[in-house]
Amino acid sequence: MVESTQKVPEDGLRINLFPMAAHGFFRKYRDLSQWVLIAVFIALPWIKINGLPAILINLPDRRFTFFGLSFWGHDAPLLFFVLASFSLGLLLATSIWGRVWCGWACPQTITIDGIFRRIETLVEGNYIARKKLHEKPFDNEKIVKGAIKWLLFLTVSIILSHTFFAYFTGPGKLLSMALGSPSKNLTIFLIVNTTTLTILLNFGWFKERFCTIICPYGRLQSVLTDEDSLVVAYDEERGEPRKGSNTKSEEMGDCINCFKCVAVCPTGIDIRRGIQMECIACTSCIDACNEIMRITKKPKGLIRYESENGLKGEKTVFWKMKTNIYLGLTLLSVIGLFLFIFNRSGLDITVLRAHENPYQILKTSNEKTLIANHFTLNLKNQSSLKMEVDIIRVEKVEGTEIEIIAATLPVTILPGKSKKNHIFIKFLKSMLEKRSHHKFQLQITTKSKDITQKYIKEISLVGPI
Repeated sequence: MVESTQKVPEDGLRINLFPMAAHGFFRKYRDLSQWVLIAVFIALPWIKINGLPAILINLPDRRFTFFGLSFWGHDAPLLFFVLASFSLGLLLATSIWGRVWCGWACPQTITIDGIFRRIETLVEGNYIARKKLHEKPFDNEKIVKGAIKWLLFLTVSIILSHTFFAYFTGPGKLLSMALGSPSKNLTIFLIVNTTTLTILLNFGWFKERFCTIICPYGRLQSVLTDEDSLVVAYDEERGEPRKGSNTKSEEMGDCINCFKCVAVCPTGIDIRRGIQMECIACTSCIDACNEIMRITKKPKGLIRYESENGLKGEKTVFWKMKTNIYLGLTLLSVIGLFLFIFNRSGLDITVLRAHENPYQILKTSNEKTLIANHFTLNLKNQSSLKMEVDIIRVEKVEGTEIEIIAATLPVTILPGKSKKNHIFIKFLKSMLEKRSHHKFQLQITTKSKDITQKYIKEISLVGPI
């Protein structure tokens, strides 16, 4: 790791960067991935599954919807597995491919490169025209173009901020609030507008400084990567000495010192100085250099995805102990997430014995001894649909009569709601035989949208020995 090539001017002000547009193999696929990710981000809140947005994070009601599945505040393991899968997956990707997240999937890079920089180019021209416009004194052209650019920036920021909050409120509710009076939803109004301003200043003005100054991921890169990790690297052995350099060597390297790799870099570094913290692995320098190599009729790959060992001509070993540990932990987290989702029932059932005596002794008309057990039945609808819940009142279990009394059942439970019910179970003392308890399967049925499901909850019926 070497120091950055960026310098601070004597006045301490920011150096404004105007990266040149790169074209080539990687640029084509980065454009495709950017448009796909932007489209997915904007479309997801509007896509409805089972009458709910594909993704909804309803914090006030502690309800979370994910592609037709509803989760609630008590589903803490889900959040753990989601965060663990993402974090460990990022560690795994970084240990193998370096800072690929920053260049290809980070919202900061995608929004700046995929939207805001395209608006700048559309309004102000290419990187040379933008730089000249920035350096010239204020005149009609600069004011008009600046006003148009920032007006478009503001429009995009409003769309992005409202889309972001649609994930928390749902698009329908957000749209009604946006069309209504701000005084009716003053808190939401202030939050959305603050977010809009933050997005505008971040993507329109702060830009690459977020990656180089604030984001901690670049600093973690040196810890997570090693000499076998793939990074965007310059082949110094092949490129040096550069054309125009002061050297006595008669044989020159492939680098012609055109500075195209620096011109296209969105963070303003010179990749030829080695691996640097500010490099976001956007591959623009690879495309720019490959184009120059094509023109000069030299082999491509002077700047390429390569490991430090690969640059030295040594074998690159991706799958080693550290990588295998990351992979194993990531797979465990993903498996745990899927197991949690698939084993999670739509109805959460909790059966608790009532606080009074564990049993009561009753008499029948023919002097047979009956035992009564009192239970509290807590039912929580964890699905996205309302359901009708009832108990199967089985007349005979193992040849013995059992009476189940549940005055409050059947009951209709709305999504995310709970119902508390009291049930009494009467049975003959003879069913206990010589034991003080008997295992009994309580059968509960649910019906929602003409779909009937049966749940079985095992409880213990108790009585005197």
